[in-house]
Amino acid sequence: MYEESNEFIDAIYEKNADNMCEELGDLLLQVMLHAEIGYEEKEFTLNDVIKNLNKKIINRHPYIFNKKEKVSLKKSQQIWVNIKNLEKEAPHMKSSISRNLNLKIKNLPPTVGTGKITNVVKEHGFKWESTDEIFKKLEEEIDELKEAIKSRNDSEVKSEFGDIYFTLLNLSNFLKINPESALQKTNMKFLDRFSIVEEHAGDNIKKQTPKDFQRLWQIAKQKLAGKIPKSK
Repeated sequence: MYEESNEFIDAIYEKNADNMCEELGDLLLQVMLHAEIGYEEKEFTLNDVIKNLNKKIINRHPYIFNKKEKVSLKKSQQIWVNIKNLEKEAPHMKSSISRNLNLKIKNLPPTVGTGKITNVVKEHGFKWESTDEIFKKLEEEIDELKEAIKSRNDSEVKSEFGDIYFTLLNLSNFLKINPESALQKTNMKFLDRFSIVEEHAGDNIKKQTPKDFQRLWQIAKQKLAGKIPKSK
């Protein structure tokens, strides 16, 4: 489901209607499959899923279903968040941005959680103004990681690495890039290049020096860029 969701998000970013249609079908298949599993295990049915969705939509849109009222997009989003938080929190617990975000991301993959955090806090003015700002922060975090590595403090190394990753994900958010999709494409690009390295090294691949690999890697890059004809 997570993978299918990312593929759909990527199709949205690329504004590819055909891919959006296909990926929505994949998501719908996941819904149908899980509903069937729930039915077979006597836990819930597809009808229960639809009823719960209807209830949530009605409850979170009081300006439509309770009292007809025209509201702005920003206000409608805030109403949605407020009602969602009331549904999840005990009445006596004080709501806050950080607490709401903790509730939102606790069951999400970390990269998705970072996206949620970034999108919410920027609505409250905590946002980047330019890529230059992000690169400056990234350089700062890299320097801190270098210092942590020098001090051989494993806890600090892990923490500083996390800071770099968090900042990179903020950059992807700022550039409106799906990080999972971008990484997937890079994985494929790496393997395409490595396959050419394998072709050239043959059975001696384990005997290649780092310098040999660098030379073969440049050949692979040039071949894939069309600067060197591929061998037939």
